[in-house]
Formats: sequence, structure tokens, C-alpha cells
Amino acid sequence: MKRIAIYSAAAAVAIAGSGLLGLGAQADTGATEHCDSTLYPNKVEANAGTKVQTNLQPGTVVCIKAGTKTTIVNVDGDGFITQNAIMNKPGNAYLGISYYAYGGRDTCPSGGCN
Repeated sequence: MKRIAIYSAAAAVAIAGSGLLGLGAQADTGATEHCDSTLYPNKVEANAGTKVQTNLQPGTVVCIKAGTKTTIVNVDGDGFITQNAIMNKPGNAYLGISYYAYGGRDTCPSGGCN
């Protein structure tokens, strides 16, 4: 009898554990956005803060990826881009720039640049 009880307890723990693993493995259903490589073929890894020196011409349209989102900005007069549109989950800080991409598009989308 003891042997059956031990096996039953072990089986119950295994089943409960697999259920917990299933819950922990659930992913966010929101898709990660990426800059469209047909519109912005020149990709530059940044892994930086919210402001990056690009050395691009002022006014150049640039796609920025920060976190799981993208935004479109213009290069400022000093060659910098600033990510001030995508915030962290609590909404208390802007996310750093993962990468930016440029080239092939010389105007902002109809919604404008950030």
C-alpha cells in the first residue's frame, strides 16, 4: 500500500508541475514590430539609450525599434535621433533604442514623424 501511495503522490506532483509549467510558458500574444526593410534597408544596431548620434543628414526619416514597437522620427539638426514615443510597461520611462533603420524613404508617413 505504501508503494501505491508514493507513486500516486509522485504522479500528482508531476501532473501539477506540468500544469504550472504550461502557465509559465504562455507568451504575450502581441507581435513584435520591426522596421520594414523595404522602406528602411539600412539597419544599424544601437542597443543604446533614447538618443543616438547617427551622422545622417538632418531631416532624414528613420525607423526606430524600442522594446517590441517601432516609431518613425526625423534626424535632428545635429545628426541625432530621439526615441520619445515608446514607453516601458509602467509608463514611467521611454525605452532605449534597439536599432534604427533608414534609406529608401524620404518622407514621414501620413500620421507624421514623432
